[in-house]
Amino acid sequence: MRWLVPAVLACGCSGKPAAAAPASPATGNGCAAARGKVEQLYRTEARVREPGRVDEAVADNTAMVMTDCAKAPARVTACIAAAGTAAELEARCLAPIDDEGSEGDQAAH
Repeated sequence: MRWLVPAVLACGCSGKPAAAAPASPATGNGCAAARGKVEQLYRTEARVREPGRVDEAVADNTAMVMTDCAKAPARVTACIAAAGTAAELEARCLAPIDDEGSEGDQAAH
């Protein structure tokens, strides 16, 4: 039993419960809370524009918004709260996308 105490001390175990890992910006804080509204906005749009792939369109577009939200959670979540449509959300809240469908090289500008 005496060997157990040094082994426990050597591994750094304190006997206290481990602290929870910090949440990532995309899943913690306001981004996670805003996810439902984002999904609802895209679901409304997809039912009209892409009725054959609503769930896929909602998942893809929501992932895109959550990625932007992770980069600037306070700004994006406030903007999501004010958005009334998916088009408005994209125009006002997200990083602009170039003609090739990417955000482009932000570092070069």
